[in-house]
Parts: sequence; structure tokens; C-alpha cells
Amino acid sequence: MNRVWKYSVATFPALAVLGFFVWFANWIPQTRWEPPQKQAITVGMAPAQLAVLGETIGRQRGCMACHTIEPGVGVEGKGRGPNWAGIAERRVQGVSGGPNDLVDYLAQALYEPGAHLVEGYANIMPAATAAPAKLTYEEIVAVVNYLQTFGGKPSVRIGDIAMPEEGADGPSPAGKKAPVSNGPTDPATIFTTSGCIGCHSLEPGVVILGPPLDLDNLKTTASDRGTSTEAYIMESIVSPRAFEKEGFPPIVMPQDFGTRLTAQELEALVNYLLPEGGQQ
Repeated sequence: MNRVWKYSVATFPALAVLGFFVWFANWIPQTRWEPPQKQAITVGMAPAQLAVLGETIGRQRGCMACHTIEPGVGVEGKGRGPNWAGIAERRVQGVSGGPNDLVDYLAQALYEPGAHLVEGYANIMPAATAAPAKLTYEEIVAVVNYLQTFGGKPSVRIGDIAMPEEGADGPSPAGKKAPVSNGPTDPATIFTTSGCIGCHSLEPGVVILGPPLDLDNLKTTASDRGTSTEAYIMESIVSPRAFEKEGFPPIVMPQDFGTRLTAQELEALVNYLLPEGGQQ
């Protein structure tokens, strides 16, 4: 009897501590990730309503992987793309380059980002209608309204902006084509010449140095990140330190692919890693 009591005295505190942590873990509010929902946009929506949806779209589709919102620093921020804060004010003040009208400027920046490059930034942004964002016309209008709020007021309704024409190279406004890369256009060649093949395998479960880039692994990680697979791939290329997968050496991926690769090469790599037209 004494032996039983002795063991009970020694075990009870441990069980009490364990029970407390089990209770505490279940007491913490539980959250569940839900994939981004397609935004319902109708013709009759007011510009202010579209702007609200545009903010959600911009954050869900990976825009913030390159752009920042930093008031008071002008066009330069800590991102790989121009700072959004004050963009409307800068255009009104007569910043050179691109259309003078703010709406036309923003539409061009989304449809043909390589048509006018802000000084100090490289041609790394794919057309917003292409991967990874793949915005519809209605989503383009919503994002334009959202960008207008950075120093101005949303003013665009569905139909006010010209729709992109569908060509052999994908959507482009008024039939214009985005700048063509002088480098390799075959994605497998880009994957090899850029050195990706030295660290990443395309075979499931095969580890060279970095994470395997098979579709299932990419989709799982993108889901954990709460973003689309296309957006996750683009972020991993142009801003690899934004998320470094646990279990792999940190700070190994080169940080300058965003400037070394053109928009066309980046788009080609994203599509290469998303067979069958970009699976989600």
C-alpha cells in the first residue's frame, strides 16, 4: 500500500501539469485556413465597392510579394516593385513616364507592366492577366480602383477601362505585345541555365538541396501559406526569404532572380512548374 502511495505522489504532479497543457491547448481559439474565394463582381458596383474588393484581390494574388505600402517614402520602398503609397498623388504631380491620366497609367501598369518601367526597377512583373495573378477584366477594374485610393478617390466602373484583346501571346491591350526577352524562351532551358536544377528536383520526394518542385509539394506549401500555387511560386523566385521551408538550409536561394530574369522568363518558369495550364 505504501509503495502504491509513493508512486501516486510522484506521478500526480506530472499528470496535473500534462492535464493543464492539454486544457490550455484546447482553450486557445482554433483557426482553419480557407482558400481564397473568387470575388463576385457585378456591373452595377460603385467604384468604392470595387476598391474594397480590389484590396482583397491584390493581397490574395501575390501582389504584396513585390509591392509595399510605405507612406512618406515616395516611389521607393523596401519591395522589388514600386511603393503603392501615394501613387495617385505622384501621377497628379506630373511624374514622367507612361500615360498622364492616372486610370490609363494604372491600366497599362497591369496590362503591360514592361511598357513603362519606373526608374530603378527591373522588368520582372508579368501582365496581371497572366500567371501568377491571372486577373479577369472585372478584377483589373477592381484593382485599379483600389490603387486609386492611395492618394485619390476610386472612380472607375466596369466598362470604363478597355478590355484586353486576346492574341497568340495572351491578353494585351489594343493588340500590343509585351516586350520580348532576348534570353532563352524554353522554360526547361531557363530552369537549367538559371541553376534551379542544381538545387531542386522535379521528382516527388527527391531532395537535392532545396525543396522538391513537384506539383503536389508546391500545392501543399501554397495551401499552408494561404495563397494560390502560382503566387507562391512567383514569391519563391523573386522574394525567397519571404518564406523558407523548414528542414532546408536557409539563405541559400539567390535573392536576385527578380532582376536577373525578365517578366517573360518568370512567367515561363511559373507555367513550367504548373503543368496543364496552371493547376490550383
